[in-house]
Amino acid sequence: MAAATREPRFGFREHQVFWNQRGEVACACCHVPYPGSDTWVFERWEEITPAMARQMLRELGQLLPCECCGKKPSLLAH
Repeated sequence: MAAATREPRFGFREHQVFWNQRGEVACACCHVPYPGSDTWVFERWEEITPAMARQMLRELGQLLPCECCGKKPSLLAH
């Protein structure tokens, strides 16, 4: 996967990675839907926080990357 070269969208920060209830993962620079949009609300998009990323790592043994660029959620608070 190619690294994202785009700037974060919608006022998000570069380190942010999001997922939805269906398990889709998108970073702030790729295909995350507009916050508050029907897609954001109905698919229940939310940021993968460092605490959620640590839990993901414990349970799955890996961090799920952005499906577009491969960026992984941060384990560090920003």
